[in-house]
Amino acid sequence: MTYYFIVNIASRTGKGRKIWKVLEAELKRRNTDYRAYLTKYPGHAGELAEKLTGKHRDRVISLVVVGGDGTANEAVNGIQDFEKVRFGYIPIGSGNDLGRGLGLPKEPLAALKVILESKELYAMDLGRVSWGSKLEKSAYFNISSGIGMDAEVCRRVNAAGLKAFLNKLHLGKLSYFVQTAMTLAEIPCVQAGIQADGTEKKRIPGLICAAVMNHRCEGGGLPMAPEASAQDGKLSVCYIHGVKKLRAVFLLLMLVKGKHLGFQGIELVECKSCTLWLQEPMTAHMDGEDLGDLMRVKYECLPGALKIMR
Repeated sequence: MTYYFIVNIASRTGKGRKIWKVLEAELKRRNTDYRAYLTKYPGHAGELAEKLTGKHRDRVISLVVVGGDGTANEAVNGIQDFEKVRFGYIPIGSGNDLGRGLGLPKEPLAALKVILESKELYAMDLGRVSWGSKLEKSAYFNISSGIGMDAEVCRRVNAAGLKAFLNKLHLGKLSYFVQTAMTLAEIPCVQAGIQADGTEKKRIPGLICAAVMNHRCEGGGLPMAPEASAQDGKLSVCYIHGVKKLRAVFLLLMLVKGKHLGFQGIELVECKSCTLWLQEPMTAHMDGEDLGDLMRVKYECLPGALKIMR
């Protein structure tokens, strides 16, 4: 069996190269048949995944991503046929919400061992987000997609350079918490509506954010949907609305502890698909990647679409 590795050597603030050297030494020690492709720029992981899965579309291949959540997202969006891929992931980013959700080891060598000795495949649901005037644009997400505060936090973290600085101090997760607190004070509330699984459209007064979760956590460990499962064929939509900013701070503290559900102003909907409408555009994201400012978004669950070596 040949393993095809897509490696983001820029992960973990440049430490990805050293980590890959250690992993490669172990592959050689095990006499593993492998090919490695190093990413050179944003979006390259997706291009590599597209070429590899297109070239070998006549058979099932083992595709392994070494990088962060963003690299994994790029690669999944490049896959031509999910039925022809055994997917492996070695999380070496700062957030690592996908690795956390899958229960993968934090230590890269241990994660590699899991892949090489995998006997059964874990069938993980994928999310699909669609946007545009006619919902003509779409992409997959592994962890979450959302609109409002959490998406704005992702945008600011990526733009500010704070994430890279804190990563060097081994405090990468702190960047999300710092920016969340700062964003909360500034982000506007927007009148919105939601329709889940074809039910009647429901009004959402003063939407602050909506997080559509495939796994429990996003943003480096924030448990937006504590009971979410990536194998139940559903997405968990958690949205905060109609509360004053001071109360929102309290809800944020509860969110960090995973005890936010049940409070007034927080709703959780489990569904196979849903559509959000907003009266004014808000920042949107998928797995932390910026989708721009949107007013209409559709989310769908693709049950068991990604087969993972775990």
